[in-house]
Amino acid sequence: MGEPRFCMFAAPDLPPDSEFICALTKHQTALRGFCQAALGREDDAMEALQRTNLVLWKKAASWDPTTSFLRWATAVARFEVLALIRDRQRFSERMVFDSDLVELMAEEGGDDVEAFESRQRALALCWAELLPKHREVLAAHYASGCSMREIAESRQMGVSAVKVMMLRLRQGLASCIGQKLASEVGR
Repeated sequence: MGEPRFCMFAAPDLPPDSEFICALTKHQTALRGFCQAALGREDDAMEALQRTNLVLWKKAASWDPTTSFLRWATAVARFEVLALIRDRQRFSERMVFDSDLVELMAEEGGDDVEAFESRQRALALCWAELLPKHREVLAAHYASGCSMREIAESRQMGVSAVKVMMLRLRQGLASCIGQKLASEVGR
């Protein structure tokens, strides 16, 4: 397929209010994850996300701020994913999933998208509780893509020591996230 396709669009006559823009921005990661999970290919997911953003922007006035933005936006994304699949099938392009499977995944995954948001909040809180040196090691590996060997060399540690540290940090984060989510449910 080559480069991802991005569409440009004209703004509606009345721009969305700041509450809508904040909600749209806040949920981009979850919407992108939904599109990626449904389509499997990065360029297809980005196109579906762009289509979704366009529709959401055009329908901004119809969003009720007292309801879940993410649930509404995910429903729009689902229709855009299905439309992309139909378009690709029409032009005989190979897709990873057919529309029936995407529909089933969308029905099953709707609650997962909101759970993702809760997990992100919990992760942010747990991340803030880590020591700066531990955040640096995790960021070096997961954000910058450094190998365990590169981290070990930069910190003058053995590779096995870095692996053990990473394992303990991941386990600690998982435990912390679980505790934060449990306390969120208990409220």
